[in-house]
Amino acid sequence: MKTLATCSDGTKIEAPRWYRNQQRLAEFQRKRKPRKVRKLHAKIANRRLDFLHKEPTNLVNDRELIVVGDVSSSKLTKTTMAKSVNDAGWSMFRHLLEYKAIARKVAYREVSERFTTQACSCRGAMGGPKGRKGLEIREWVCDECGAVLDRDVNAALNILRLGHQSLLAEGR
Repeated sequence: MKTLATCSDGTKIEAPRWYRNQQRLAEFQRKRKPRKVRKLHAKIANRRLDFLHKEPTNLVNDRELIVVGDVSSSKLTKTTMAKSVNDAGWSMFRHLLEYKAIARKVAYREVSERFTTQACSCRGAMGGPKGRKGLEIREWVCDECGAVLDRDVNAALNILRLGHQSLLAEGR
């Protein structure tokens, strides 16, 4: 997992790799220095929490509508992506994003993420990469309109469209 979140305008929030970049942590664990390991874990936790508070605040301050896909981070922690999902603090990021959006009176919606990476954001044609093998494909070309689409940005645009549709259904 390289990005924590992708916005519909194409900006990507890189997933910080707090544990993966800590060679000192492994060194202290091998040398059996529990006090230093605890201190380093606390430092990593503080840095992650600081990042997770700042990024949602920046997102909420710049937007009037926040739409998030309904991916279950607890289910992802049971896959091979578990370390990356836990290291990035994905679940906490979503909760803080919702909390800060409500606090600043920004519309917040969760929508189904089904087929958002496979459907073309221009025409809605289903032609993107499918299945687990398709996860490796980051860019693809729509068969119907010929648009070159980035997988994450395309999904973000489709999720935004679904969010607008849910607002229209409510009558807002």
